[in-house]
Amino acid sequence: MENNQWVEEILKDRNIALIGFADLSEIDSEIRYGYQYGICIAIALQVFPSTTNEPTREYYEEVKAVNNKIRETSNFLAEKIKERGFNAYSLAHEKQNEVFRTRLPYKTLATRSGLGWIGKSAALVTREYGSAIRLNGVLTDMPLKVGTPINESFCGKCDECVKHCPGHAVKGNIWNLNMDRDNLLDAFSCKKAVIERGRVFNVTEGTCGICISVCPWTKRHKNEVI
Repeated sequence: MENNQWVEEILKDRNIALIGFADLSEIDSEIRYGYQYGICIAIALQVFPSTTNEPTREYYEEVKAVNNKIRETSNFLAEKIKERGFNAYSLAHEKQNEVFRTRLPYKTLATRSGLGWIGKSAALVTREYGSAIRLNGVLTDMPLKVGTPINESFCGKCDECVKHCPGHAVKGNIWNLNMDRDNLLDAFSCKKAVIERGRVFNVTEGTCGICISVCPWTKRHKNEVI
């Protein structure tokens, strides 16, 4: 069984909505830990963020559960690849630094594999689910048939995430391949708004997501779920 098909087969019972295969060779070798290939996995959210001033406990619990599931699946996939005789590293081991960055974002694997593009809110946008997904990934030297990278935004003139961001963190610029996150989003203002909304539950993450809900691409997915 060829490697792409094998990956899809071992993940078929894990509620994975999207799997992308990326060639990372154009990225600095140190950033990708020397691995040529990346596998991006995504689970679609079934509960959507509130767009009112009050966040919902249901969305917070959904994000927490899906995050745990996607991390566990990423670790599972890395171990299975090793059993197959190749090297692999799960990005579930990565932690954000003090400026809310990781060495190699999951979103980079996603765009390199053709799963989606970076929206104005700096979140990944997919045609199938909008931004209502959680991501993780694995780096490997296992040869893969890779997808076609997406290097430009399809957000166009839409600015719903800009208008509705409670922290005024979304700057309204259109992403391109060479754009830094800070040109799209003030991450500190975003985090401040998340913490502010989370006070009702006394938590500091998983309580906003307004930019996810108002995205027209997400709304298409939401209508299918409802």
